Amino acid sequence: MSVPMEVAIAAVYSTLSSSSPPPSSSSSGVAVAVVDEAAARSVVTNEINAVSGVPANCDEVRTLMEEGHADDVFLIRRALAFSEMNVDDARAILVADREDEEAEAEAEAEEGRRRREEEMEEEGRHMKTVTVDYPADFDPPTTGVASSASAPLPSPARPAPANIDDVVFEGTAEDLHRLVIESPVPVLLDVYADWCGPCKQLTPALEQVCVNAGGMIRLVKVNTDQQRSISGCLDVKALPTVFGVRDGRVINSFQGMPRDEGAIRDFLMGLIVPGQKFNPPLSTEEEGRYEELSSKLLKLASASSFSFSSRERLQGHVSKLLDELVESAGGGDAGMAVADDSARALRSLMSNVINHPFDEKYRKVKLDNRVVAAKIACHPACVAVLGRVGFARNDDDGGSSTLVVAKGKKVVNIAPFVVGRDAIDRWIDRNRHAIAKAGRRRRDEAERARLAAAAVEAEGDAVDDEAEDGDDEAEDDEDAPSACVLKVRLEGTKKAHDLTMDADDTLGALLGRLPFPVDDGATVQFTCVARRLVVRSTDAVQMSRTLSQLKLTPAASIVVRVMGEVAEGQGDPDTDVVAKGGRSSLAERAASQKKKVTGSHSMHSIGLYTKDDGSKAETFESGGVLYEHVVSDDEDENVNEVDGGDRESDVSAPEEGLHESEDFEG
Repeated sequence: MSVPMEVAIAAVYSTLSSSSPPPSSSSSGVAVAVVDEAAARSVVTNEINAVSGVPANCDEVRTLMEEGHADDVFLIRRALAFSEMNVDDARAILVADREDEEAEAEAEAEEGRRRREEEMEEEGRHMKTVTVDYPADFDPPTTGVASSASAPLPSPARPAPANIDDVVFEGTAEDLHRLVIESPVPVLLDVYADWCGPCKQLTPALEQVCVNAGGMIRLVKVNTDQQRSISGCLDVKALPTVFGVRDGRVINSFQGMPRDEGAIRDFLMGLIVPGQKFNPPLSTEEEGRYEELSSKLLKLASASSFSFSSRERLQGHVSKLLDELVESAGGGDAGMAVADDSARALRSLMSNVINHPFDEKYRKVKLDNRVVAAKIACHPACVAVLGRVGFARNDDDGGSSTLVVAKGKKVVNIAPFVVGRDAIDRWIDRNRHAIAKAGRRRRDEAERARLAAAAVEAEGDAVDDEAEDGDDEAEDDEDAPSACVLKVRLEGTKKAHDLTMDADDTLGALLGRLPFPVDDGATVQFTCVARRLVVRSTDAVQMSRTLSQLKLTPAASIVVRVMGEVAEGQGDPDTDVVAKGGRSSLAERAASQKKKVTGSHSMHSIGLYTKDDGSKAETFESGGVLYEHVVSDDEDENVNEVDGGDRESDVSAPEEGLHESEDFEG
């Protein structure tokens, strides 16, 4: 009916008290109240009709809304309707309604508390008091026992009770590393809550156990409502939950109240006595889970114990020391390259400690190690960085060659190492461009050194070969640094011939060593495209120059062109064809072709264009050049083909070839 819940409840109660029939008895003898729904609906309808007579935006409604007597405008209009628009009476009705609601809420809360207390009392009546009776042959170690019970105990005497303040602690995330991780004795880590009934019964029993143990075990209580980071880290799903921690590792746990005295006895014996197995034994899956919880607990404890100010100071010191390392190493690219190598070595050492916090061998740095000495020990700034994160000189070896951290402890606080590693990562990222530049230069220098070493080695090998094979002159020429390997190819062929010559040999010497025959008196042209060199055998100056002077060393490819002999005063060698076995010149070929001429015909090139003079017809004009073409009876022959199959470009004289006539208009 779209009315507030309070109005509907009031209507139902009013029908129970006034218009409902008397309660009837069920078959079980329990009285059942009957609600007259029609009567309740009628009451609500009457109130809706009464409220509809009060405008929602009238001054009285606005006044009471501003005073904050009710959140629902319907209730304010209802109170005004009952008080006949009297603001004071309506205010009194609203105040009375609010007081009734508060009284009902308080009564419900009191009823809830009473029921919880009854449940806790019922659970307490079924809980047994847990005591531990030590076996007659149980001789606990005295290491780590509180001062009140630190003296050696005669066996089989029971240890003297410890002071409760020495064995029972209230744990927080900030104290977790000191109280639990670094505890010299096993720890019962009790996660509880103030509202938990079983917790109130179990915690005093655990306190008494620790007191009776004489300091061989301590209890650290963690309130899950106040330390949610700890309970979340340990994946607590039920209360109470008790973890057994030894040497900084979680090794077992149980939830709720122990089923009997033997269960708590087995748990404590497995926790306190070294080598004692838990009963029941742990499965492989449980051991893996506790190993994971140990890692998470250590990270939380370390991070919480390292304050924000300490973190900021350490980051600033590491960054400053690395900048000093760049300057002390020479600055520039060289200094940045050295600092990059050293920073990465420091990061590796810190990562080893972070990844293996329980292993002592990763907490030692031997400064005389080859890599450490080259990248860390020789730089005071690097040694200072290790000192900032916790490394110190080892007094056992004179304090000269080994750095250690957390000496004598089962586990190390990894927080400074995490912060130091993060600071190195930030420094590397901030200087990544300079590091990349230094790396490129370092690689270039290494490559140049490698090439220089290879050249020296090759030169040494050549000297050794010359000493061993001094009698073989040809082999010496091939291996000597002055040897020149030429690939010679005759123009028009594909086969290349390898010739090995000395750099001091002249180009004329090459002419005498050509691997193919050349007729006496023929002109030879040497062409090297790579060196942009074109030399003819008729050029005495160039032919007298050495291969080294012509830059043909240590290797080159040469194309040889053999040209015909030129008679004195006739033609140019450029227009001669290859001369072999009585080949004719171009002039002779042209003369022989002239004898075969049988006639001629004319042809001309014509250009057409149109001119629109406005009439219906178009005028075409042409212009061109008239040529007279000689026709011979060997027209189909290939004039470029000569005996032997060689080809040359066709060059025709004007009087023997095409005749150009005058331009004309057609």
